[in-house]
Amino acid sequence: MKLIKFLTDNNLKLSESEASTDTSWNTRIAARAAILDSDGKIALMHVAEYDIYKLPGGGIDENESLDEALNREIEEETGCDIEVDSLIGMVIEKRDQWKLFQVSHCFKTKLKSKGKQNLTEEEKETGFSLYWANDIHEAIKLVSGGKSDRYDDIYIKNRDSAILEELKSNKDN
Repeated sequence: MKLIKFLTDNNLKLSESEASTDTSWNTRIAARAAILDSDGKIALMHVAEYDIYKLPGGGIDENESLDEALNREIEEETGCDIEVDSLIGMVIEKRDQWKLFQVSHCFKTKLKSKGKQNLTEEEKETGFSLYWANDIHEAIKLVSGGKSDRYDDIYIKNRDSAILEELKSNKDN
């Protein structure tokens, strides 16, 4: 599997952020998707509270396969039924402040059908909504243009921008 990006506090210039004093690290495995409809539009999640755009997806629950997690997360966040087209690659995040390694497996998927979102209370409270970017260029612009300086959002912006750039470079070849 291709490593798209390895993100750390240092290479994101977050080295001045206060690191946790906890010496134990957690690992979170996640599945994310670039969902393309038949017109080439790409599904993004807009988080109104922080005015950021991100790819749909999330963590794998205990005793859940990568495919099961991908389909569950996509259905919950977007309401969409998808079909995996190809693997884009993976992004590893070493979040020093949170003592967290996050490994995101990233997929290019095709939209099979649209349905109703089933958001968590936290997602509702922060204003998650589904937005269809017209093309890869708009998706990259929206994701990379996020102005939030929250620790989590800086990682999300860099992670998802790298995924979309990799998807674009695969389409160009």
